[in-house]
Amino acid sequence: MENITLISLKCSNCSAALQISDKLDRFICNYCGTEHALLHNSGGFFFRRLEERLENLEKVTEKGNAELAIKRLRSELATRTHQLQGLTEEKDDLMKLLNSRRADAITSIIVTALIQAALLAINLSFSVYAVAQVAVLGNILYQMSQINKIQHERQKTAEKYRPETERIRDDIDILGIKIKKKVKLADS
Repeated sequence: MENITLISLKCSNCSAALQISDKLDRFICNYCGTEHALLHNSGGFFFRRLEERLENLEKVTEKGNAELAIKRLRSELATRTHQLQGLTEEKDDLMKLLNSRRADAITSIIVTALIQAALLAINLSFSVYAVAQVAVLGNILYQMSQINKIQHERQKTAEKYRPETERIRDDIDILGIKIKKKVKLADS
């Protein structure tokens, strides 16, 4: 029969006196139920609450998971930011085109007004003057209708891009919050 040596220890949780076999690697306190690991070294025996080791392992795992999540979230944030930038540039290009068309229409009205002033300075027959006035008035009305159409197109363009832009901005805000939480968890 093998010799069993008993070791006298105190529970780290409830301080109860314990008698433990030196052959055990793990034991549970008979008084409070706390699980311990019995560790052997050259100087003798010592033990540690198993929960502490598990808590440390959980913290390291959580920290590692948080660091991986930060990388993933930052990549997703960069993608969404790039999408927002592309969408904004696309909208801005359309708006620039519409603004250019609007400026052309205004320029045409100004040139027509100058032609109108020149016609008044020239002595023309009534029939020629009447035809010129119809042409001037027709051009002004046409350009005004173009400006009105362009304004409607600008509103439609802004409305077209608004929902997607707002959705991406919301996603960016949410990702920023998630990253802050994960950084705080990784740093703890």
